[in-house]
Amino acid sequence: MNPLLIAGNTDVGQRRKDNQDTFICTPIWSESGALLVVIDGVGGYAGGDRAATIARESIERYMTTPNGDPLSMLREAVVFANNQINEQRQQDLRLAQMCCVLTATVVDVSTNRLYFVHVGDTRLYQYRQGELAKLTNDHSLVGVREDANELTEAEAMRHPRRNEILREVGSTSHRVDDPDFLESGETDFLPGDQLLLCSDGLTDMITQAQIKAILNRPISLDKQIDELIRIANNQGGNDNITVVLARNNTQTTETSTVETLTTPEIPRKKKRPNAPVLSVDSDKPTSRPEPTQRSSTGRWVAMTAILAILIAGMVAYQYWPSGESHLPVDSLATDSSQTYTTAILPENQSRIDSLVQAAYQTADHRLVLTDDTIRINQPLLLTDSLTAIFGSNRLTVIIPEDSAKAQLAIRVDHQGTVVLNNLIISGFKTGIETTGEASLQLNKVYFTHVDLPVQAVVRQDTCLTTVISISVQKQSVSPKPIHH
Repeated sequence: MNPLLIAGNTDVGQRRKDNQDTFICTPIWSESGALLVVIDGVGGYAGGDRAATIARESIERYMTTPNGDPLSMLREAVVFANNQINEQRQQDLRLAQMCCVLTATVVDVSTNRLYFVHVGDTRLYQYRQGELAKLTNDHSLVGVREDANELTEAEAMRHPRRNEILREVGSTSHRVDDPDFLESGETDFLPGDQLLLCSDGLTDMITQAQIKAILNRPISLDKQIDELIRIANNQGGNDNITVVLARNNTQTTETSTVETLTTPEIPRKKKRPNAPVLSVDSDKPTSRPEPTQRSSTGRWVAMTAILAILIAGMVAYQYWPSGESHLPVDSLATDSSQTYTTAILPENQSRIDSLVQAAYQTADHRLVLTDDTIRINQPLLLTDSLTAIFGSNRLTVIIPEDSAKAQLAIRVDHQGTVVLNNLIISGFKTGIETTGEASLQLNKVYFTHVDLPVQAVVRQDTCLTTVISISVQKQSVSPKPIHH
């Protein structure tokens, strides 16, 4: 019996004349491992298919011979592909806008592990015991909101801006340690598990419930892929459709009884502790009690104890003090004795504005947001009492409550330095307006559908003179998202 089953296919869809998708689905290093990649050339730009081809060839070439741990190799391979595309862009002006998005994985059923690297809005899913889990985050304006539960799956699929991506492969040179380029991780790939890699041509047309229904059918991987593509085409086929599947076909072993006590590990920036698993030192003789010696009562006691420890750990982690304050968006603490909590606000007052007022009174004068999307109906006002706004680790999107009244997102009336981090400002006529002698430091700040990202207004004898061009620090304003 083959321990690892893999299959892949791509289809042009119903609306496109050419296919800018491609994929890799091949054994790697041994019969127990495979390299699986889905690549989507960015549509609307010359050379999207060329970018996808360069990425595929570069990754295949880099991953030919094992050299180090799989995750490090995979990260290096994607960076290598990125820089190859960027070099080609510079040599041929006709290809100056080409880039792509991709999800790349290495699976190894001998160790039951999955390693992945992801950039853009292609996706990686894990299907285990009837449950479908999305392992990657969408690097797109709509995807950020969907992952934050600001939009339902149906709303995201219909959203007119769902194809605006925030990260891509090939548009600029990168290094492996660049913090805002690659999303990567590793997790279990257990006997019976199945993986789905796909381009957005599938997930824009077919729901997760429909995907689950097909993956649950006892048919071959090739037939499952054919069915997924068929349904996506029947429901519109608006884009190229690419699907790659893999199944861990190894027999369940004795250790699987221990694994069933754990939940599927979804990779995040901070790993959650795994449930204890029996380990064996091969250099020393070991003795293990026979399975019959474990009573059901003892097993339940052990499970209860493990659960209690995990819960206690999570509670301690949430409230343990650290060097940097990451406070819930609904409460801002100035010290151990005082906490400011937002109240129910009138319709004409912004919820975030109340948080800003509370942040004025914090020791470090910073507002730390953990929401992924903030809606405002009046500009955020930053004065001398508030020196910085930090968005969540996955970027905080600031959007208007009423697009018809969306004039300005942030007004800075400050005599010193103001720091803005991890923000997407979207849908305003003006993103940031400064007055006085403010000095802006913008890090990972993106402007989408903003007519004027930054504007300076200089006071002169109670009159205001607008200065369109101002000086900002290097890399302070990131380019607008790419339409994909």
